[in-house]
Amino acid sequence: MWEDDWSRYLWEGNLIRNGESPYQITASTYFQKQNISESEIEILSHINHPDWTTIYSPFVLLFFALFSAGFSGIFLKLSYLFFETACILFFSKKKFNKQLLLYWSFPILIKEVYVNLHFEILVLSFAFVFFRLVKDKKRILASFLLGLGVHIKIFSLLYSFYLIATIKIQNWKNQIVDWILNTLSFFLGFSIFFFIYYILFPNTIDFGTTNLLKFGANFKFNQFYEPFWRFFGVVDLKVFPFLIHLITMTAFVFLSLEKQNRNQKFKKFFIQYNLYFVYSFLFLSLLPVSNPWYFLVLLPIILISPFPSPLPWILVLVPQLSYLTKVRLGQEFTYFYEIPDSILLTEALISVFCLLWYFKQIFILLYKLSNISNIAPKGNIGYGNRN
Repeated sequence: MWEDDWSRYLWEGNLIRNGESPYQITASTYFQKQNISESEIEILSHINHPDWTTIYSPFVLLFFALFSAGFSGIFLKLSYLFFETACILFFSKKKFNKQLLLYWSFPILIKEVYVNLHFEILVLSFAFVFFRLVKDKKRILASFLLGLGVHIKIFSLLYSFYLIATIKIQNWKNQIVDWILNTLSFFLGFSIFFFIYYILFPNTIDFGTTNLLKFGANFKFNQFYEPFWRFFGVVDLKVFPFLIHLITMTAFVFLSLEKQNRNQKFKKFFIQYNLYFVYSFLFLSLLPVSNPWYFLVLLPIILISPFPSPLPWILVLVPQLSYLTKVRLGQEFTYFYEIPDSILLTEALISVFCLLWYFKQIFILLYKLSNISNIAPKGNIGYGNRN
């Protein structure tokens, strides 16, 4: 195993099974108790930041509690496999294509989920059901699942754009009631397991929010654009320049389209160039902590694209290079998770190459649009008048 999060999953799941809340008890506190078993000592010795209480949401903790009996990861892996399989079959309606088969055999997914035990598979599984429900126009139930997905991992908010895109802006006044119901359904999905957990553990006050904020404020990992900008002698800009360029070009394309059916044409452009994925990747790259398994949440977005491309798969794969820390490479290090600049720069260059390919496609489209706009009607005085 390349990660140690699995130990906390099993530990906190068994803690709940024993009637104790991981929001209130730290692993280091439990380690000081008398007569703990060898299995408990083995698990506790692998837990990262043992002085912290959990940062996971109630649904995730209750899921761990159901499938962590005997501190065994086998039940958890089997539950992942069963849950993922059921959701994929629902999403695909038992019809498999090349993209779906590539997903099933994607070694990064297998490694991160079925070796390292990361629970991102729960987010992916709910996302597949969510996309199917939106496609089937069951928006209220889809909103509930979206809320539950955000409850599990806030990255699930990226999927909300798929639901929002179904609204017809011209008729938004006629859909106010539907969107109120969708919003209420979303918040129900987000909050219901907080209430369930509070019923089980009524002394719970902080659902890991404090630790989560502290985690985001005090840690930095795999900021692979940092040495890229340092190479050019500027401050760490992360992906802001690429994001600004993409937003500018996207806005220009929208304004360049004919007003008649502009929204539909723009939606077609957005889908054709897979900008849904590109924007999502850029947002994830802005995070202070860019763990490689975080980028798995982009896989459902790849699968719903009608225009398959190898570039998104490469971009999901790139952060895996962050496992090559100085410790694992046998180099001197100043902190445990330090990554050599050469590795970070490699990540940045590969991702920039892929992004430039997307920009190239958009520039070609902009060039075509500019030529069309220069063609004036016959008889007019202008560039397009050749008579």
